[in-house]
Amino acid sequence: MIDRLDNKSKQHLLSLPLVTGIGHGLKETGGIQTNTEAVVVLVKRKVPPDRLAEHQLVPKTVCGMVTDVIEVGELVAHTGRRADAADPENATVEGLEIRQSRTTRVKPAPPGVSIGHYRVTAGTFGAVVYDNSTGIPMILSNNHVLANATNGRDLRARIHDPVLQPGAIDGGRQNRNIIARLARFIPLAERPSLNLVDCAAAQPLQNDLVVPDILGIGKVQGVTAPSLGMNVKKSGRTTGLTYGQVRAVNVIANVSYGGNRVLRFERQILTTRISSPGDSGSLVLDEQNRAVGLLFAGSDTSTLLNPMQGVLDLLKVRF
Repeated sequence: MIDRLDNKSKQHLLSLPLVTGIGHGLKETGGIQTNTEAVVVLVKRKVPPDRLAEHQLVPKTVCGMVTDVIEVGELVAHTGRRADAADPENATVEGLEIRQSRTTRVKPAPPGVSIGHYRVTAGTFGAVVYDNSTGIPMILSNNHVLANATNGRDLRARIHDPVLQPGAIDGGRQNRNIIARLARFIPLAERPSLNLVDCAAAQPLQNDLVVPDILGIGKVQGVTAPSLGMNVKKSGRTTGLTYGQVRAVNVIANVSYGGNRVLRFERQILTTRISSPGDSGSLVLDEQNRAVGLLFAGSDTSTLLNPMQGVLDLLKVRF
């Protein structure tokens, strides 16, 4: 549906006040999804129409397609921060021992636990993937988790940099907690350039330091494309095992990376809120354990994912 919008219409919608993205979704009435497909316009917050000039309003239709305005708040890259806590409305209640295991050193480490570049607070070990050519196992997560959100020119990270498990905010230290070294990353492009993924891979110091079964989920059973209303789940460092639904696909969105750095992504997947800071890098799967996307950002109401196949293709890895 978004592909049917001409560039002028896209740019107009994205330039409207408080708009942070657009996508293909289902029109919502009273917070409940209907069966009507729509161009969804993502806004930081809704304001009454009488507070906006006519040219600032989202049109009822665009290029012959109905529109819908969805409040998503500010979309932010989800690295960990101090005093992280699981959201009781979204996280599955876990025993203290399981909760602690996500933010402590685990040998061998499964996907779903704390990890991070030595200069990063913490994110989530998303999955074990394998190099397409050599079959060497690698740790999959976000660029901003494993490579310090580098654009490839800013010296924020270098290949072979130490990766800690747990991440630094959870007590990981270079003298005792290096699990892997940064092997490859897709640079994050600064605006006005567009990004498709926020991803990176690290090579474990030893193959037996990691196991492929995702904590609380199990083995990945292939890859699938998202569909509107699809039930999804993830296992992450902060909120553990959570469940949600796909709200929009083919999303263009602005994402904050701290300070004044805001990057634009395209072809993304928006779900209901299944994450909090520290869950970045989590693999998001459907009910059959097929990988749908790589979690990298979110807000108080929503979570944003990279399309899974794009991540695998660009990093030249497989499950």
